[in-house]
Amino acid sequence: MQLARGRLYLWREPDDLMARITPLGPRSMLLESPRRNSWTEHKRSQLATVLKVSEGDTQGTFHVLGSLVAKQRKSKPSAQIVLHRDLKIPVRVLAEPKYWYSMHRKPAIAEVSDTKDRVLVRFATDGISGSFHGTCLYALRDGEWGCYTIEPSASETISSAEKWLDKRDWEDWG
Repeated sequence: MQLARGRLYLWREPDDLMARITPLGPRSMLLESPRRNSWTEHKRSQLATVLKVSEGDTQGTFHVLGSLVAKQRKSKPSAQIVLHRDLKIPVRVLAEPKYWYSMHRKPAIAEVSDTKDRVLVRFATDGISGSFHGTCLYALRDGEWGCYTIEPSASETISSAEKWLDKRDWEDWG
C-alpha cells in the first residue's frame, strides 16, 4: 500500500499496481484498477464499501485478493484459499498467472504431491468465443514457492510437468 498524490495505491508487488482509491469528497471514494493506459472504475461509495468491493472480488480483478479474504458461502473453500491457507503459498506467487486472472479464468486444484511441495492447478473459463484451459505448477524449490505455466501436452500430472520443466531448466511455458 502507498499513499501518494492524495490517493491510496494498492500494490501486489513494487512493479505491479492492483488498484487505487481516490477521495472524491469528505465521505466518498472511487475504486479503480489499471487497464492498459487508463483506469477502470469499479465503485464510488464510502471507504468501507469500496474496501468491501475489493475484498469481495472473486473474478480476479484484484488478483486473488478477494478470494483470500472473502467469507466463504460454500462448504468447500476456493482453490486460492486452500493454496494460501493450507499450503502456505504466498499471495504474490498465487497471482503470478495474472493474465489468466484478468481474463476471469478460475483455478482448480488438479493434484497435490504427498509432500505438499508441488501443486498442479488448472485454469479454465468458458465464453462465447470458446473455452480456455491452462495449467500451472506451483512448486516449492530451494525454500521458495514459484509458479510455472506448463505446456498443455506436459500438464497431465505433477510428474509430467516436472519432467518437462527439468528439460527446460525450470523455465515456464510462454
